[in-house]
Amino acid sequence: MVGELGAFSWVRLRLWWERAFWVVPLAGVLVGTVLNAIVGALDDYIAEATGGSIRIIAAAQASQLLSAIGGGMITFTGFVFSFVVLILQFGSSQYSPRTVSYFLRAKSTRYILAIFLATITFTFLGLLDISSGGRADFTPDLTVLVSVGLLFASLVAFIVLLHSVGSRVRVDAVLSALGSRARSLFSRRLSTSTGVELTTTDAAPAVGELARSTRAGQTVAIDVRAILAIARRHQLKLTLLIQVGDAVSVGTPVIRVSSEARVAPGVLQGLRRAVVVDKERSLRHDPFYSLRLLVDVAVRALSPGVNDPTTAVRALDEIEGVLRVIGGLELGARRIVDGEAAVVLRGPTWEDVVDLALLEVVLCGFNQPQVSRRVTALIGDLVHDLPDERDAALLAIQRQLVALVEGAWASPELVRTALSPDRQGLGGTVG
Repeated sequence: MVGELGAFSWVRLRLWWERAFWVVPLAGVLVGTVLNAIVGALDDYIAEATGGSIRIIAAAQASQLLSAIGGGMITFTGFVFSFVVLILQFGSSQYSPRTVSYFLRAKSTRYILAIFLATITFTFLGLLDISSGGRADFTPDLTVLVSVGLLFASLVAFIVLLHSVGSRVRVDAVLSALGSRARSLFSRRLSTSTGVELTTTDAAPAVGELARSTRAGQTVAIDVRAILAIARRHQLKLTLLIQVGDAVSVGTPVIRVSSEARVAPGVLQGLRRAVVVDKERSLRHDPFYSLRLLVDVAVRALSPGVNDPTTAVRALDEIEGVLRVIGGLELGARRIVDGEAAVVLRGPTWEDVVDLALLEVVLCGFNQPQVSRRVTALIGDLVHDLPDERDAALLAIQRQLVALVEGAWASPELVRTALSPDRQGLGGTVG
């Protein structure tokens, strides 16, 4: 895919940051520690400057207050964490197990948990300052005031968390976010890049040394820039045998190297490192993963245990938007030529994309008039709006849908109703 020429030099760091849920909460603990040291120093300075004559609250009362805030925040944080876990379980069971990554990407959850932990850390460290330094009646008044302020900040953060999680868990919000991400990624990753010669290629060379994967998992990203740099430096012709989203195991060939001379082991190692393999696909680096999740949600909604065709229709709304973006892009295998160096990239064709987006939905929802009518409207609109060369794949899906509907319903009237184009599925205007 030509769009993978985008900057992937930091892909491993970005991937780690995307999934390192613990980093921001840990930073909250560190912030609470540093803030306590600063406020404690100010308390000591005020006490020395005033000779301890200014006292807002007694030491015993301050100890009780800080103990109540710290202990209550621990219980409160446990409740919030349980709430978030329940939301994750709900999302994975209602939509798709793979949508958990979508919920975990919420930055608000991480930062709000960091605020809670900062409050707990600051408050308990503040308890150590009461009657410290041989001063039996010393009260860190500023520390107490800041602790109360952090408590109110935590309460506000909890309200924000309820709104954020409540908004993200709604099915329309989930589908809208996935559709928006897919459209954005496809526009960036698959758009034609400048500075290289791009020509369509049909087949890869059948001979050459192979760079094999040393890890098992999913192909998360491919650093095409690094691969092209290696090809240019050593005057190589490289063919990628996998694409983003493919599963690989240890020993799977990932890149074929065509060269007259023997390729150094270091070159093969550099090529292997340019293929990023991880345990699961990434919403940030894999545009087809967002489309895959949209289809998964639609298929799950059409399962007999759920039977929710309205959700499937809503997923088709987003799928149509994604197909409109992809329909205007160049797809299929690509060859990047730079002097004597060349890199052949694998990529799905338009037919592959249409099958991914619509085939499973048609197979699972042909007996639901809402779905069949929405698919008919979707195909009709895309055939009208997209270039003529995109029509064949869409019309092939339409023919399969017609055959399935006619086989499912004996009544000609019901067949005609089920195949009437309606952008709402049922309830809209028949187009």
